[in-house]
Amino acid sequence: MKKYILLGLILPLLAHAEKKAESIFSHQYISTTVKDIKYLENESRYGVYVYNTNCSFEILINDIPVIKYSDTSGSGLAGSYFPLNEGINKKGTQRISIRMTPGFNKDQNTLNTQFSPDSGMKMKIVKSLKNKTGSWEESDVQSYSTFKKKMAANNIFEDKFTFFADIPYHVETLENADVLQTTDPDKLQTIEQEVVAKYNKIRNIYTSGSWSALANIYYNREKRIAKQLYLLPDEIKDRWNHEYVFRTNTDIAFFDVKPIENYKITFYAEGKIVCLQEINDGKSALRGDFKRKGKDNVTNTYITLYLYRPKGTSLLEVY
Repeated sequence: MKKYILLGLILPLLAHAEKKAESIFSHQYISTTVKDIKYLENESRYGVYVYNTNCSFEILINDIPVIKYSDTSGSGLAGSYFPLNEGINKKGTQRISIRMTPGFNKDQNTLNTQFSPDSGMKMKIVKSLKNKTGSWEESDVQSYSTFKKKMAANNIFEDKFTFFADIPYHVETLENADVLQTTDPDKLQTIEQEVVAKYNKIRNIYTSGSWSALANIYYNREKRIAKQLYLLPDEIKDRWNHEYVFRTNTDIAFFDVKPIENYKITFYAEGKIVCLQEINDGKSALRGDFKRKGKDNVTNTYITLYLYRPKGTSLLEVY
């Protein structure tokens, strides 16, 4: 069965939305993007089921973070599902990296300093395809477990494995990106200054800019994700309406983005992606608080922001 995906968003729609008191994106004319629709066969979706006990962990695919779990209760995951397609750029062998640390001690109400005898995790990678009736059929691709492996004495366990993904698209963004990571102190300082400036520019958009300015920043990212996830027009609309908390959202009563500070610079994707993370917990340094209308509680939000630089250019862009 064929299905269509949207490979572009029409920016004039954003201006139309702004004329309506900066409301959430209006996609009632999204059908005007028909010329950008592509038809694909074999729209395979990959994901992973994760089980863990007494450990925190981070999982990367092709050196891009896809899952980060901090054990704060000692309860663990019992087969939670996570999609992987956002980290898969082309058909072929995909690399999974795992970094595991000790979990939470419920008796002492603190993180363990050592792995427990039952500390570990297992993963099952699956592939989903639609059958002729339109239902998704899931098949196992590969399994992995740490439970029979020896935990490192320094209380950090790291491992890698690969699996094959048969996907119909090819995203060339990182193939055409510069390597930003460097051991040269002066060059590293220059990169850091550029990254901080870009973070502050985007922070200013969140605090005082418009939907149109926000869309200009994230346009290529959303186009890439629409391609990787085979998104339909309504699904793209939902992403813009729910993935991007913004001060002018009609249901937001309060929104504040904190200054960029207390950060460390981190590289991914073999040094082609760079981001700023909080020193204490590794979360995004671009963060804020918001409260929805009719709600009493204030919610913390961490805005994941990865940057790259296309070859032959001098400016960082959002990945």
